[in-house]
Amino acid sequence: MNRSSRLCLQRVREARTLAALVALALLSGCDNVEWGGISVELREPVYEIADSSAALDSVAEPPPLAMPTGPLLFHVRQTDENGSAVIEPVVEISADELRAVGPLRAGRAPEYVDEFIARYYGTDQAYTLFRGGARVGTFYVRAPAVGGSGLCLELRAEGQVEYRPRADTLSEFLAWSPGVRAGRDTLAVPAYRSDMLSLSQVLARLGVREREVPGVWRFRAPADLRALRVGTGSRGFAATFVVGDSLGTGSPADSAGSVFIVADYDPSRGYFPIYFDAAWYGPGQKRALRWLDAVELSGDAELEWLLRAYGDAGAWYELVGRGTVRDTVRTVLWSSRQPLCEAESSAGGR
Repeated sequence: MNRSSRLCLQRVREARTLAALVALALLSGCDNVEWGGISVELREPVYEIADSSAALDSVAEPPPLAMPTGPLLFHVRQTDENGSAVIEPVVEISADELRAVGPLRAGRAPEYVDEFIARYYGTDQAYTLFRGGARVGTFYVRAPAVGGSGLCLELRAEGQVEYRPRADTLSEFLAWSPGVRAGRDTLAVPAYRSDMLSLSQVLARLGVREREVPGVWRFRAPADLRALRVGTGSRGFAATFVVGDSLGTGSPADSAGSVFIVADYDPSRGYFPIYFDAAWYGPGQKRALRWLDAVELSGDAELEWLLRAYGDAGAWYELVGRGTVRDTVRTVLWSSRQPLCEAESSAGGR
């Protein structure tokens, strides 16, 4: 055996001896062991017990409900000739962003609903109605009519509308809590031109052809046609066409298509499109748009367009506008669409 091997064997024996002495000391209750000139102090191990009170407090106190902190924009629809109407929130306008309205956690939906009703849907609670930037009347809450569950709540309420003159022919409005937004006292109602209907069809056909949108397009009268004050004056319009489908929630039986177009008017060139959206789709892919109103939500002087969108199993809102004042193309800036809720609705309907 060489010198290196003898040293290794000696160290192994020393380690075994030390281990035996330590074990003996533990059994005999000794506090110190001296071996080879080294004093080894033996102590009972001390384990620190973590304070669990903070963890218990976090479990006992649920996170905040995350209720809206900014003003809410509402959508009001009249439902009969007697002025009955339904109100629902569209979006929260916070300091730096647009936020969807609803709970962040499905498990806290009941608490969210209770707090939302207490804040926004008290009996006879009033909301100022707007159309085209003018104050046109008031909506009074009669009773909550909340539907859905979890993250897919429908935070609606039923009530009554009272109009100012020249607004009694309208049926849909934007609404704010009193004092949130100012507006004109007089509603400027844009006039329909006799050629709007036919020219909207011409622009829709040109649009799908120029953009090479696939599908078998057989255009009839628009499903929705609105005269607008948009672009350069009061002769614009928004039109929605649907082919093989209807303008509302529900799947088409087969392939279908929708066209949404906003057009401006110039005396030297006639009508011309300033926004065009078209899609050919099948069941499960529907997205059909219609105009609601123009409103300023981004904090600059530019008006955005609030649209109502319809899918196979639900409806949502989309906001179209320019991202910055230098942008020349309008795009979808925000959407309240929740694919999860659409999927749940589709599954529940089967």
